[in-house]
Amino acid sequence: MKKTLCLLMVLLLLLLCPLAQGQEAEKPTGIVGKVTTPKGALKLRAKKAPNGRMLAEIPNGTCLLVLEEDDAWCRVVWEEKEGYCSAEFLTMLRDANLELLDYRVLRLGDQGEDVTAMKRRLQELGYIRAGSKLTSLYNDIAAERVRLFQRQTGMTEDGVASQELQAYLFSEKAPACTQTLPRVRARVVTGEEKNRVICGCCFGEGCECCGFKGWIQY
Repeated sequence: MKKTLCLLMVLLLLLLCPLAQGQEAEKPTGIVGKVTTPKGALKLRAKKAPNGRMLAEIPNGTCLLVLEEDDAWCRVVWEEKEGYCSAEFLTMLRDANLELLDYRVLRLGDQGEDVTAMKRRLQELGYIRAGSKLTSLYNDIAAERVRLFQRQTGMTEDGVASQELQAYLFSEKAPACTQTLPRVRARVVTGEEKNRVICGCCFGEGCECCGFKGWIQY
């Protein structure tokens, strides 16, 4: 009985090993490339030709996976689409970790769980006030706090959360905020609004810093 069980286990391992090796072989490998066009997006084409069918337009500043490269064209993967891009407008980040590609570039108007996660991390580091409600929308306040992070880390202050910025933000090296957050500018002392101050971020219109009330109790 024991010999039979041992034989079955050996057979099972022999069957599973090729499957595991096949799964590892399917995992894409390559290097990180960054789109660096003079202006506008970089076209992803189905073949190595300027007139090749366009599969997508990749925004400037986006990082993607480069599978093959030559002097004229690179075979790349972006958002699960595989095709070819002009090598002229790709800068290779050969030392970058492929985990960088787990992020997408976040800009004003974007929405999703990754936006909420970014805001939560900014809040942990003090770039957003503790207790502020966080939405999944990349709004003006989010862009402002990203600029604060960029200012403190010496990055270009454009309010865009690039893939590199997010990778740094979520790393252990990300610095806590040492800057002064926007302050309250006016005080309301009449009627039912006594002992409240108007939020200095939205000036009474309602934002994440004040819980969308427009004021802060003191």
